[in-house]
Amino acid sequence: MDFAGILPRRAAPFAVVCACAIGLSGCFDLAQKVAVNTSGGGSYAVVVSANGVVGDAISKKHADVDIDEDSNNEVTRVTHEDGKVVQTTEIAFKELSDLHLDDETISLTVKGKKLLGLGGTEVNFHRTFHVDEARHHHHDLDDGDDDDKNIGRDILTSMFGDHTYTFSVWLPGSIEHIAPLQVNGHTVHPTVWTDKYGHTIIWKMDLVDMFLARQIDFDVDFAAHGDFHDATTSSGDHHSRHGNET
Repeated sequence: MDFAGILPRRAAPFAVVCACAIGLSGCFDLAQKVAVNTSGGGSYAVVVSANGVVGDAISKKHADVDIDEDSNNEVTRVTHEDGKVVQTTEIAFKELSDLHLDDETISLTVKGKKLLGLGGTEVNFHRTFHVDEARHHHHDLDDGDDDDKNIGRDILTSMFGDHTYTFSVWLPGSIEHIAPLQVNGHTVHPTVWTDKYGHTIIWKMDLVDMFLARQIDFDVDFAAHGDFHDATTSSGDHHSRHGNET
C-alpha cells in the first residue's frame, strides 16, 4: 500500500516522508535516541517498532533507514520484543561535527565552568527537528490552509492514532534545566531516568502530533566533568534555531 497514493497531495504531511523513508506501509512506532559521552562523542539511533504486516516486512527485509549518507559505519539489528519486530539502526560518532543529518540539527554549547571547574563544565544540549523542512525536502509540499491541515490530521489520526514518537537523550553528570516543550498545543512532559553516570531524558508524544509539527526543539542544560567543546552536526542548509515548537 502506497501512502503517497492515499493522501491528497495538498494534505499529505510528514507521514508520507516517514512511510516512504522506511519503505513500509502500515502503522509503526518511531523513536530517535542520542547519547553524549564526556568527550563529546556518542551515538545516534533510529528505532522502528511494528507488528502485523509491517512487522513481518521488517523481519523479511530491513526498513530503509539511512542515518548518515556520508558514513558506512551504520549498524542495523532486528529483534523481537513484546510481540513487535524492532529494527534499530545506530551509528557512533567521535564528535557531533562528524555526524551528518538531514532535517535536524544537534548541538553542544559550552556555557562555562561550574564552581570554578570543581563542578564540571556547564553545557547546553540542543536538538532541532525540522519537520516542516522534511516535508518540503522530501515531497515539495506546502503547509496548506487550515482546512487542508484538518483534513491531514483526520487522515493521520485514522492511520496512526494509537502510535507514538519518542526522542531520548542520555547525558553525563547532572541535569541543570530542561526547557518546556509544546507540540501542536500540547505540553510534552519529559521522563528522566537516573543511572550511576548520568541521566536519560525521554519525550514521548503522539505520532500524529510529530507529523504535523513545524519544528520541535529539545533543550537541556547539564553539567559534567569532561572534555566538552562547541560542536554542531552537519545538516546541509539547515541551521539550529532555538526556541520550542508551537
